[in-house]
Amino acid sequence: MKKTVFISLLAASVLAASCSDLKFGDEFLEKAPGTDMTLEQIFSSKLYAERELIGAYASLRTCLTVHANTGHYEFQNGGNKIGWDNLDTMTDLMQSHCTWGGVIKTYYSGTYSAESENTGYGKFGFYPYQEGAWTGIRRAWIFVNNVDRVPDMTEEEKTVRKGEARMIVALQMHEMLRHFGGVPILDTYATPETDMYADYSRKTVQQCVDFIIGLCDQAASELPWTVSEADNGRMTAAGALALKERVRQLAARPLFNADEPYLEAQEPTTANAETVKEDPKLMTWLGSYSQERWQAVADACKAFLDRNAAEGDPYRLVMPASADAEGYRQAFSVCYADRESPEIIIHTGRAIPTYYNTYHRMYFGLTDQGQAGRGYGGGCVTLNFVDMFPNTDGTPSDYRQWLADHGHDGTLDSNPFLGKDPRLYETVLIAGDRYRTRCAETWIDGLEHGSSANPKCATGFIIRKFLWDYNDEFLNKATNSAYIRLPEIFLIYAEALNELGRSEEALLWLNKTRERVGLPQMSLATAASLHPADELPDYPECSLKGDKSLREEILDERAREFCFEEVRWFDIAFWKREDIMRKSLYGIQITLKSGSFESGDLVLNYSDPTPMDQKRYWQDNFSPKWYLSALPSDEINKGYGLVQNPGW
Repeated sequence: MKKTVFISLLAASVLAASCSDLKFGDEFLEKAPGTDMTLEQIFSSKLYAERELIGAYASLRTCLTVHANTGHYEFQNGGNKIGWDNLDTMTDLMQSHCTWGGVIKTYYSGTYSAESENTGYGKFGFYPYQEGAWTGIRRAWIFVNNVDRVPDMTEEEKTVRKGEARMIVALQMHEMLRHFGGVPILDTYATPETDMYADYSRKTVQQCVDFIIGLCDQAASELPWTVSEADNGRMTAAGALALKERVRQLAARPLFNADEPYLEAQEPTTANAETVKEDPKLMTWLGSYSQERWQAVADACKAFLDRNAAEGDPYRLVMPASADAEGYRQAFSVCYADRESPEIIIHTGRAIPTYYNTYHRMYFGLTDQGQAGRGYGGGCVTLNFVDMFPNTDGTPSDYRQWLADHGHDGTLDSNPFLGKDPRLYETVLIAGDRYRTRCAETWIDGLEHGSSANPKCATGFIIRKFLWDYNDEFLNKATNSAYIRLPEIFLIYAEALNELGRSEEALLWLNKTRERVGLPQMSLATAASLHPADELPDYPECSLKGDKSLREEILDERAREFCFEEVRWFDIAFWKREDIMRKSLYGIQITLKSGSFESGDLVLNYSDPTPMDQKRYWQDNFSPKWYLSALPSDEINKGYGLVQNPGW
């Protein structure tokens, strides 16, 4: 019975490219595989072996929306999960208005279940026959176990490439850990001879954490800290240590790290009674709270920062060329997407040559320039998120208060969205802000909105990040997704230090991302004024030392810095933020009252906040089960040792 589970992926994994030259640098990971080849053929030359490794790279998740049948190394890439929605549309940052997208049909409606996972419609798939995670893991292990036979590779090349392959396994295991908890561990690839004896049973959270960290440590010993421009995009020792930090953070946060599990574990089904080897409770829980897990996070961060400093700080923030709004905006607009950005530690999404070759441009893009096949409504930003960006002087942004003080009419020189954190304007398209050679018309019947019935800008806002000015330059820009950036290292460190009671020290790392865009330094007093502690959830274990207001500000800073990079969902889930999942979400309606941009007398009318037309199922029917995904019922019924996640 096991043989039908994972072994069929072997054939899909033995693919290689035609005999054209291997490409790196800006063209790294961009060539599709060719015809079926045997293992002997693949590992008979460096060229074919490298193509097998690049095929494993192409399986990695990207925040960019990838359409099926692109012809560019798809392999059921994680980028098109949730029916092409971005994971941030499941959070308070964005509301999808694409009625046929996976978020509305499956999650907002509450119809998601273990049956959904049978066909790969979850936010990250487990199903072995279809999902890029298992395909990537198998391709990576095939490479590790066979590359030594390649005659025209040096021993050093083989060692480095093995480290890259181990990192691909670690990244995919980390993805499954944060979506499902403990999962089966494959430490090699199955063959027809070994499959009947392989252990595919579900493992504990701790076993998975240890396995991933072990891979990261080994890869860090095999890989260089940086790579040449020609190899830009390959895994590095820096990436290994950065991923280790993120995995340590998952283990320290209260979803896993608590005195009690978030829900009682399910018992194994009859089919799995004899194959389950571990305690089901420990598949989604670490068994107790330990502050040492936060210390392990801090230690991992310090190890990365110390090594980076010893190497001459090659990973560094993109800093503004000028200390003004334009300089801050420019620095932020390039830091997360440009392939040469010095702050991107792990890159993904490079299997697709340009943004034109993605589905991202249509699903989240604007309908203008006579292009009707765009603007599907996937990228509508909430007012809740817009208000998360403070004023440039550090004071809180409050749309409702602006209306109370100024009324509903605004001009280009006086409106609710002037004078904010510069990242707002590079993340969200704001009415009246610059767009191409004119101002952005996100009001009803404006060029970026269309009619009141058009979904593309239904909240009055639309995502700008990764879309910029949506012109020919954007369409021809080489794709790149920042899987982990240096600011995440800083903010993981700040979070860990705060939980260890070192809140003043945590501020030093939080302020690095604020200073980059000209915001004043955060203090504990300012954090308390922004987030009154008595209004925040209490965590009996973590609150013993951590400053609750600073914890909230760190989470807000992560939302501002990493919107659309698919970070927010895991902040909500792993901090067990029922309050955020139940939150009422709002948009606004903007209408043209008089005048025009060209004549300089534009007057817009800003409505009161309007609730979203479609609520999310969990807002009124919340269960902690939503924190982790369900495992496919078909796989559980095969009886090889899976236990369903709590509540599903």
